[in-house]
Parts: sequence; C-alpha cells; structure tokens
Amino acid sequence: MIETIVKPSQSPYYEISREDQVILSSFEGVIDEIFVPEKSYFYEWEPIMTIRTKHGELIEFSVPFSGSVVSMLVKPGESISINTRLVSLQDDLLVTGCD
Repeated sequence: MIETIVKPSQSPYYEISREDQVILSSFEGVIDEIFVPEKSYFYEWEPIMTIRTKHGELIEFSVPFSGSVVSMLVKPGESISINTRLVSLQDDLLVTGCD
C-alpha cells in the first residue's frame, strides 16, 4: 500500500504501481460530498469527492489516473484532520491520452 497526501492546491502526487493508493488529507475540514462510490470505476481527473476546509473553501479532489475505488474510508459530514486516510484507489495502469 502506498500513502499519498492530497495538497489543497493540486491533485495528489502518486506513483504508478499495482499496489493500492491510499490518499491522505493535507488539511482539516469536513467531507462535503462523495461522487464515486466504493467498488466503482473512475476516470482520469473525474472528481472523487469534495472537502470543505475549516476556512470554508470547497476543495474538489481528483487524481491523474483511472481505476477503481477499493475502499472509501470517510463518509459525507465526517470531520477530517491532516493525514486522515480518505480513500484507497487502484490504478488500472491503462495508458490514456489527455491534453
């Protein structure tokens, strides 16, 4: 398992790997909405969830790869802190074209 920190100003850094990618929060806030349910497929840059920071900013979280949600580790309305595990993702390792 690889743990990755989500930065508020950008999508998370990740390594191409067959291992699950566990995404960690880099800020405090509340889970606002989850768009991709557990065990579902997601596309490159598709929003996975939104987080409302403790300063009121709404952060949309997406990743630069496609794959599936292995496990959703938070629920809407749940308070999170720095390094809270948000979601476990599996990269499908398919090469796709993008801008």
